[in-house]
Amino acid sequence: MDASKHSLQSLDVSENLNQQHLRSAFETFNELSTRLAESYQFLEAKVDDLTQELSYVNEQKDQELQQKKQLANRLENLVNFLPGGVIVLDHRGLIVDTNPTAEEMLEANLKGKLWRSVIGRCFSPKDDDGHEVSNHQGKRISIATRSLGKDGQIILLTDQTETRRLQAELSRHDRLTALGKMVSTLAHQVRTPLSSAMLYGNHLLNESLTETQQHEFTQKLVNRLQEMERQVSDMLLFVKGRIPLNDVTTIAGLQQLLVESMEMPLQQCWVNCCWHVSDGEREIQCNCDALVGAILNLVNNSLQSMREGGELSITLKQQNHMLYISVQDEGVGMTDKQKQDAHELFYTTKSQGTGIGLSVVNTVAKSHGGTFLLESNHPRGLRAILELPIIRQY
Repeated sequence: MDASKHSLQSLDVSENLNQQHLRSAFETFNELSTRLAESYQFLEAKVDDLTQELSYVNEQKDQELQQKKQLANRLENLVNFLPGGVIVLDHRGLIVDTNPTAEEMLEANLKGKLWRSVIGRCFSPKDDDGHEVSNHQGKRISIATRSLGKDGQIILLTDQTETRRLQAELSRHDRLTALGKMVSTLAHQVRTPLSSAMLYGNHLLNESLTETQQHEFTQKLVNRLQEMERQVSDMLLFVKGRIPLNDVTTIAGLQQLLVESMEMPLQQCWVNCCWHVSDGEREIQCNCDALVGAILNLVNNSLQSMREGGELSITLKQQNHMLYISVQDEGVGMTDKQKQDAHELFYTTKSQGTGIGLSVVNTVAKSHGGTFLLESNHPRGLRAILELPIIRQY
């Protein structure tokens, strides 16, 4: 009896424990369910937020992409409507992109072609191109390049044909304007030697003249005619502007031409001339008549500024692969202001000067691709210098 009672009590205790465990389990389950529901709601809210953010980001990206497309289209339209030609090369030198102006300018389908082959096929350089290059249609095109790093380079083509035509027309107009002034000046200058020449010519008609007198008047007549010829030559040289460099001689050959041309002026002025010539056998490509005439202008200026017994020093040599020419006198020289004004057309310090001599020298120097400058040791002496890149290279 007691055992049964004890057994029943044990069952009751066990049942109570099970109920407690079950209740605790339900409570834990309910708590976990509540937390899970809360977490799910939080996750749902988070997903909604992320979805909205993603939608906003996608919308922003779409807007940026649309803006970039619009910008790209705008840039493409700008490039297509540029008055200059644009060519893009890759790292191999292949043309990967162009604008219509470039293809119209070169009259060719350029994409996929090697740029160096396009150069050989579309361009035909001429001697007077300068900073531009002529194509087969006669257009003058300037070429500018810019590196794109490892990606290649971009090339800009600009048609300078009309610009050069207008510049040539303006230059011609300026020369004609200057010519009008020069003709007016020369008319006065030529009148004096012409009157003298006519006077000496009339003297030669006198049959009673001795042989010595005839020779004297003949020499004076020739001198006056040479003076007029030099003035006319200077005028023509200035008007032409450009001079063809078709002559080939040596430095020694140039000296010989100068010696022959300077014989009479030196005799008349009683001035000693010292020559300093080196590399005499080096060949030069030039316009002999123009170059000799320019140097004679410098010599005549020096002779007119010197006293009898003075020394004129002329240097002809190769220096830095260039022909170096200097004419140095012992005259009064020039002030800084006079040196600055000396390059202006019609500027002269002589009462009977035309003011075109140094302008002609400057024109000759430029036509030979060189420079002309004056160095003065006022009031004692002047050095005129020509540096011309006309030494022939072997």
